Amino acid sequence: MMSSHFLVILSLIFPFHSQALARNDEVFPEETLGGNQEWHTVENINTENGVAFANLGSWKAHRGHHFRNAHGILNIIGWGGLLPIGVIVARNFRRVPLKCDEWYNLHVRCQTSGYIVGAIGWGVGLWLGSSSKQQTLRTHRNLGTIIFTFATVQMLAICLQPKREDDHRRWWKIYHQVLGYALIAMIIANIFQGIQNEAHSEKWKWVYVGVLVALGFVGISLEIFRWVKPRIHINF
Repeated sequence: MMSSHFLVILSLIFPFHSQALARNDEVFPEETLGGNQEWHTVENINTENGVAFANLGSWKAHRGHHFRNAHGILNIIGWGGLLPIGVIVARNFRRVPLKCDEWYNLHVRCQTSGYIVGAIGWGVGLWLGSSSKQQTLRTHRNLGTIIFTFATVQMLAICLQPKREDDHRRWWKIYHQVLGYALIAMIIANIFQGIQNEAHSEKWKWVYVGVLVALGFVGISLEIFRWVKPRIHINF
């Protein structure tokens, strides 16, 4: 009895329409300012006919939609935004305009922030996959797990890197850079993989394309500046 009353309260708080509700709605005319009558529906709250259960299902679907949006936004900001910015900083800011300690601290902050935000987005994605039996998105989920694993290895590499005078540091730098670029490529591929399964995939795709274009423009501009600057000093 208590559960029936609880479902009725939920149906009043979250009055979402669905096809199942349409068969149980009552239709009433309403007079408008112009004297014409418009027909509108008033939901018939009847737990015996399953209306409250339909409202509860609509509420769950609405909540799942918000969590999917949060999953996409967190991944784009964390994996797809902050991590590439950290790579751009490490590649182009070693000498100019930042000093050694400054560029390294900025690189670590970008990578750490991107890892935290991306890990939260990955966790939300795992929860969505476990709560939905209809859509498992196995490829997207597996690639996301690989990305999380590689990103974790990269974060541990910051703490375990050899000292500058160590002979193994050269090989560590090669491994760190190769794994970093491979990680960025997998992140881009997986974000587009996830976008294909969104309700408004075209809008999401162009949003992320805009992010990539902005990052690419900054990265190419810095590469050109790094290549031209020594030649300018030689000419002078």
